[in-house]
Amino acid sequence: MQMKQEPTYAARTARALVVTLRTQTLVAILLAMGLLLLGPVAAYSSMCGSLAVYLPGLLFTLVVARRIGSDSTSFLGTAAVAEFGKLLLTGVLCALVFIWVKPLAPMWFFVGMLTVLVTSWVGLARAIH
Repeated sequence: MQMKQEPTYAARTARALVVTLRTQTLVAILLAMGLLLLGPVAAYSSMCGSLAVYLPGLLFTLVVARRIGSDSTSFLGTAAVAEFGKLLLTGVLCALVFIWVKPLAPMWFFVGMLTVLVTSWVGLARAIH
């Protein structure tokens, strides 16, 4: 009789990250689709805001996920560099959107950003507990 093995911490964490990224994608798309009722500018503004948070978060996840389960010094060093890169890329993407995307509805841009950001917090909180 073979007992079912409990997944490792790294496997559970990777699964939580994948679920969170999928949830963020779904929420961003649903928000943009709902905002189409207000008009295309609101919809693509929210999608730009969502992407300004999602893409750097995805890059962070790809970099840090490889270090889960390694020694803590290596992991923390990688996480610190990846977090700095994520913040820098988020700032650059926001600036590029405000420079190049015309017309833009700034309120819906920030709603998209905050919605994806809060979705990641909720998703990870649910996965941890």
